[in-house]
Amino acid sequence: MLAIVVGVLFCNVVVAYSQSAAVATFDNANGVVKGTVRFTALADGLQVQVSLSGLSGNLTHPWHVHVNQLNSTYGYPLVCDYVDAHFDPFNANITSTNYTQRCSANQSLCEAGDLAGKFGSIPVNGTYGNGTYSDTFLDTTGTLLVSDCVGRSVVVHNIFTGSPMQHRECANVYAVSPTPTTAASPTPTTAGAHSVVDQIKLVALLVLLVLFIA
Repeated sequence: MLAIVVGVLFCNVVVAYSQSAAVATFDNANGVVKGTVRFTALADGLQVQVSLSGLSGNLTHPWHVHVNQLNSTYGYPLVCDYVDAHFDPFNANITSTNYTQRCSANQSLCEAGDLAGKFGSIPVNGTYGNGTYSDTFLDTTGTLLVSDCVGRSVVVHNIFTGSPMQHRECANVYAVSPTPTTAASPTPTTAGAHSVVDQIKLVALLVLLVLFIA
């Protein structure tokens, strides 16, 4: 029985680790925007880190996680128009006339992939856009997970202020190994929540117990 428990816990740790970080890398040779949008799992939500160049301070840069990955059938940047809608598994009420205001005030009312609605457009300093944001577990509705992002795409819009003219830049999201971050880790608020490290320690302890009994 203990061996079974150890096996189940070990599998859970592997799954949690493999889905604890993901990144969209903007590196298309035909694109202007370069850099990354990184998603990292936290104890009570998701951290989103933006590090992009090639942006313009004269433009507005909304950004979103879209349902599909890029289709190689289309050239760049036309491919960015064929990634389907924003990721929205809970069918947020986006038809409401005050959706933007409600979303910015309460993330649980947003489309899960509406990063601009939750955090605002990417702030630009010169041609660089950098920022770190948290998508917290205020509610299951509207929350974005690392596993939600993997296999999808991130689209960054370059909108000419006051004009409907725009073009998009996009990149696929892939799972990656987590890297240390200087941001402070929030204190878990859910009873019984464990970090990946805690789960690994628990597995190691149970393995030693099984070996001792054997």
